[in-house]
Amino acid sequence: MNRKRIALFACIVLCIAVFAGCAQPAPAETSSAAQAVAPSASVSAEATESAEASSAVGGVTVTDMLGSEVTVGKTDKIVSLTPAGTEIVCALGASKQLVGIDASSDYPEITKSIEVVGDFNGPDVEKVAALEPDVVFAGNGLQQEAIDQLKNLGITVVSVEATTFDDISKAIRLVGEVLGAQDEAEAVVGEIDAAVSAAEANKPEGEKTVYYVMSYGDNGNWTSGPGSFMNTMIELAGGKCVTENAEYSWVEYPVEDLVLANPDIILLDTSMGNTAEGLADAQGYQDLDAVKNGNVYEVDANVFTRPGPRIAEAITQISEILNK
Repeated sequence: MNRKRIALFACIVLCIAVFAGCAQPAPAETSSAAQAVAPSASVSAEATESAEASSAVGGVTVTDMLGSEVTVGKTDKIVSLTPAGTEIVCALGASKQLVGIDASSDYPEITKSIEVVGDFNGPDVEKVAALEPDVVFAGNGLQQEAIDQLKNLGITVVSVEATTFDDISKAIRLVGEVLGAQDEAEAVVGEIDAAVSAAEANKPEGEKTVYYVMSYGDNGNWTSGPGSFMNTMIELAGGKCVTENAEYSWVEYPVEDLVLANPDIILLDTSMGNTAEGLADAQGYQDLDAVKNGNVYEVDANVFTRPGPRIAEAITQISEILNK
């Protein structure tokens, strides 16, 4: 297996992991609303000082995303085991408190200087324990074994991984409560709400069908299905997902079905080195109207599929594409 296929496999597993236990026949409804504003890449000095000051307060009891009741004391030393969790911590001004992250946490820039403690599917429990964190922000049930091991070592673990679009705001508020950064959390949630509102208010006239290409050709025709962040955002922005009746949130979609659906717009994930030019040469894709008409748009999967602050940027981009 070549490096590209290995990376694709890891990406697919990460996406499926995020949605484990939430593969529903239809996307969850959302009452979120928002303007076309992406969350800021940097955090103000005031926000950082606020989060750092609040970390000394502690003593908060929360119910995490897996339904566990957890009491958190200090938050001076944080380990994050998911990319979304890392981005949330940083967006709330607590990046300096991160002492460990998973291998997929690559945003914002400060993550390059933080120790890696394994990947999403295989957190290194010994490395995490050696960092003596005050709290570990973990993922969903796929990390359950590592979560149990960490708890058995007496380490405080809070699951903060959202599995539906609606739960993204809940996860951000959860991290904000743990960090004592509720105001910062509400500001980030407000940006997501604003982006959704603007997309809903600016829906295109007429029906536009959309297909998301995670991979194609030899790597398999993987795409998003109902219940995924991608499909939910497309629908909120007024698009119709070709895969709306698929069985799972992430599926390998037959090229024959795609040709029959003949989508108006294709969103192409570039994280695997995919390009619009390469897609145009792929068997089955070259005859699609979206390819012929130049309606293939390259997007960053790290922005579009992570349940964190940058989801506001993703829905804004989808809205702009649908209105071209």
